[in-house]
Amino acid sequence: MAPTILTPAENRFLQLSYPALSLPELTRLMPRLREHPTVKTTSDFLTRGAKQDLTANRIEWLVAASAAWKLLARLPYKINTSEQRRDWRHCALCHLPVRYEYHVVLRLNGREIVVGSECVKKFMSDEMQYLMTITTENNFHAVAQYDTLTAKYPQVPDILWTKDALPHLSQPQRHEQTRVRRGTQATVTGYLKRRTTVLPEPQLAPDLQAYTRLQKLDRAAQQRQLARQQTQVAQTQRATEQAQQRAWQVATQTKETAQLQLRQSTEYQRWLAQVAALMVERLTLREFKTQLATLDVPQAVTRLVNAYQLGVMATEFTRQGQIKAQRLQIVPRDLVADLDQRTRALAVQRQRDWNDDVFNATLGSDLTPVQRVSRLTALQHIWEGRQIPAAIYEELAHFKATVTRPVSVPVDWPEPLRRAFQQRLARQPADQWVPAKKNHVTPQQLRQLGRQSADWPTIKTAFQRLYALPAPEEAVTLSALEQYYLRQRDRRRQQATQTQRLLQSLLEEK
Repeated sequence: MAPTILTPAENRFLQLSYPALSLPELTRLMPRLREHPTVKTTSDFLTRGAKQDLTANRIEWLVAASAAWKLLARLPYKINTSEQRRDWRHCALCHLPVRYEYHVVLRLNGREIVVGSECVKKFMSDEMQYLMTITTENNFHAVAQYDTLTAKYPQVPDILWTKDALPHLSQPQRHEQTRVRRGTQATVTGYLKRRTTVLPEPQLAPDLQAYTRLQKLDRAAQQRQLARQQTQVAQTQRATEQAQQRAWQVATQTKETAQLQLRQSTEYQRWLAQVAALMVERLTLREFKTQLATLDVPQAVTRLVNAYQLGVMATEFTRQGQIKAQRLQIVPRDLVADLDQRTRALAVQRQRDWNDDVFNATLGSDLTPVQRVSRLTALQHIWEGRQIPAAIYEELAHFKATVTRPVSVPVDWPEPLRRAFQQRLARQPADQWVPAKKNHVTPQQLRQLGRQSADWPTIKTAFQRLYALPAPEEAVTLSALEQYYLRQRDRRRQQATQTQRLLQSLLEEK
C-alpha cells in the first residue's frame, strides 16, 4: 500500500485553519486538497514538486494551524448525556461520533467547531491541551480566567508556550529563563485550578519583572549579534572585493602582457603589414575577403578579430581614410589602433610613390611617347590614379613635349596633383630633368637594379639617381646591394665556391 502523505483528518484541519494562515505554498495546493481528502505518494492529482512541498512542509503547517485555535471560554467542553452513539455529535476533524465534545474557536474570525478529545491531543497546541486538562479536571471556568489573565499580561503565553522565545540569551541567562517559566506556570496553574476573579498579580510580579529584564538582555544580545554579523559581512565583502580587485589586476596585467607580446611578435607584425597592404588597395569587399583568406593568421589573432570585422574596417578605411571601428566594440582597441596607424602610414607612402611615379613618367624619365603612355595608363588604373580625371592623363602624356622653363603647372589640374608636381619641380636642376627620388626601396626593386648593369659603379649611380634614403639606411642598403651584385657575378662566372672558400679563410681568426 502506498504511503500516505496527508490523512483526511489532517486535510480537514488545514482547510478549517486555512483562513488564519499566511502560507503561499499551502494556498497553491488548497484547491486540490479540497477535492481530494487523502494524499498518497501515488496520487496523480498533484505534481511531483507539489508532493515534495507537502511532504517537506506538512509538520510546519500543522503546527502553525494548531496555534490558530483556542478553547471556547463560555463552553469549553460538554458531555453528551445520551448513551446512544447516534445521538452524539461528530468530530469536525475525524468525523467520528464523540461523547466528550470540546468546543474550539478560530482566533481570526470566531468560527466554532466540535473536536473530540483524541483530536484535541493530536492536533491542538500545548496551550489548549493544558487548558483542556485543567478545565475537565479542576475548573470549568479556567479558560475564561486564562483569557482575562492573558489580556492584562500578554507576555504570559510567550513565557509558557513559545519554545524559541528569547533565543539570544547566554547559557546562564537561559537557566534564569527556565526558572521564570516554571515559576510563572506554577502561579498560573494555581490560579486556574479554582474559580476566582482575583488575578495573581503579587505572585506573578517577580517573574514578569525578571522576564522583562531578560527581554532587554535578549534584544541587546541580538543587536550585538547583528552588529557582529554586519561587521563580518562587511569584512567578507571587503575581502571579496579585494580578492576580485587583485584577480582583476592579475587578469588585466596578464592580458596586457599577452597583448604586448603579441604586438611585438614577428608573426603579428607580418600579418598586420599584409592586412594593411590589402586595405590600401581599396578593393571591393568580396575581393578583400578573398585576398584576406589567403593570409596566414597567427593563432592568437584569430581569437581577437574575424574576417567580418576586418571587412567592416576595410570598408571604413575606403570611405573615410581611417579606421575607428566604433561599431566593433569587442575588437581590442590596440589592434584597431595598430591597424589604423599601419594602414594610414602605408596609404601615405603609396600616395607619395604614385606621385613620384606620375612625375617620373611625365618628366623625370627618358621615355618614348609609347612608353610614357603605357606607364601613365598603368598608373591610372590603381586606386590613387582613379582619383584623377581621365582627361588629365592625356595632358600628362604630352606635357614634357610642350613644357618650357620655368614650368607652370596647369591650374585646372586637381590641387593634390598640382602640389605634388610643384614640390618635385622645386628639386629639379635647371639644365635637365631627373627622376623624383623615392624615400624607400623594396627588395624587388633592388634586384632589378642589380640585373641592369655588369659593373657596380653603374648600379650604384642608378641607385643614387632613383632613391634618397636616410644615411644609415642607405649605407646598409648599398652594402647589401653590392654583395648581391658580387654573388650574382660569381655565379655567372662559376666561381662562387672558390670565392666562398677564400672568404671563409680570410674570416678565420689566428
